[in-house]
This record gives sequence, structure tokens and C-alpha cells, in this order.
Amino acid sequence: MSLSNKLFKKNGKNKEEHILSLESGTAVTIKQMNGTNVVRTYKTTLNEIVSDKVVTVFTPIINRDIVVLSSNSTYIIEFKIKTGILKNMMKVSSYYMENGVALMKVTLLEETEKIQRRSSYRLPISLKFEFDVVEEATERVLKQDEVLLSSGETINISTGGLKFYSNEELEENCLIKILINSEDIFIVAIGTILRREELYSISYKYSYTCKFENIPKKYSERLSEYIFGRQRELAKKGVNIE
Repeated sequence: MSLSNKLFKKNGKNKEEHILSLESGTAVTIKQMNGTNVVRTYKTTLNEIVSDKVVTVFTPIINRDIVVLSSNSTYIIEFKIKTGILKNMMKVSSYYMENGVALMKVTLLEETEKIQRRSSYRLPISLKFEFDVVEEATERVLKQDEVLLSSGETINISTGGLKFYSNEELEENCLIKILINSEDIFIVAIGTILRREELYSISYKYSYTCKFENIPKKYSERLSEYIFGRQRELAKKGVNIE
């Protein structure tokens, strides 16, 4: 019996849910934390599985610049699989070049756990809001009372994030502070831009998918109540809300 099969049997996991089953090119997210808050998110891909505790990944690149993560810091690393996410804590062991490509060797610090992919209802709704790019997703940034200079319009919103239109050009993986202030809902949150799509539209140049990284509990609860209330309204009108 191979090492991987022994581990699957020992841990009671399906083969596709174990770190040793991952293939080169698997999507990887690395999160830099400040306490319980995500302050930076880096997107990259898996290069090679060395063992169940050591992997190599492509060094993240932002705006064509290589991002060097501190070897003294601990990060969250997530591997995207079909049925969810494999999550662990990590430290950077070393950097090296291979065929002209920058790679980093990563040590996994704990037992890799699977996180089931959440399915939260996305409410299709148009809400005008303000936002600005920020450097970190901390409480201090959330509480700052500044004017947010950019504007957007939601396509849909859920308790996990939103999709929106804007004429502002934003980089994927950047953090934005969001202020939604309408007659029905007021929330402040910080999110990560996951995807950008260029539009061929007169009204807006881009659409963005944004995941909430830091949303205070009172606003999260308020948003959940708001979405549930709108769901009930749509259900009463006979609108399919699945």
C-alpha cells in the first residue's frame, strides 16, 4: 500500500480530500493575518507536493512584482478542491528559482482540514455604495470616518460578499473598504477583490466579485436580516428564490 493510500485509510478521508492528492496548478490562497483579521490575500498556484507537510508554490506576483513573504511569519494557506477547501497554517521555508520561475517552499504546520464550501443566498439587488482601496482589513481602518471617493452599484449581495459594477479600475486581490448607506440597509465592511471582468457597456467599465474579509458582527447580522426579509418579499410575490 502506498504512503498516500495508508494516510487516506488512517485518517478516514477520501483520496481527493487529502493534501497528497493535489495536482500541480491547484489554486492556492495565502492569507496574512492580524489577530483574527485578514490584512492581505495572495493568489497563486501549487507547483509540487513534496510530502504531507511540505509543498512548493509559485511565488505570488502583484502588479508584475514578486511578493516576498516573511519567513518569520505564520500564514493561512488554502487549496481549492472540487468539494471545498483544504486549509492549514504555513511558514515559508525558502525561495528558489527553477527554469526562470520564482518558487517558494512552504512548511505546513498543522493537520490539513477540509472546509465545506458554503452556499449562501445571493440577493439580486441594485444598491449604490461608496468604496476605497485600503491597505489592511483591521478594526482601525473600519472605524476611520473618512470620505470614500469611489462609487459602485451592486449586482447581488450575500452574507459572504457582493458582486458589483464600477468605473474604477481595481487590481485583483486588493482590499476595499465598503460603505452601503441606503434607506433600508447600512453596513461597513472590508473585502477582497477576487475577480475583475471588463465590460463593453455604456454605463460601467468593470464588474467585480468581492469577498468580505472583515465585517463587524452587528453589520453581518443586519445584512442577514435584510437579505432574509427581501427573500420573504420575493417569495410572497411568487418569485423563484432558489
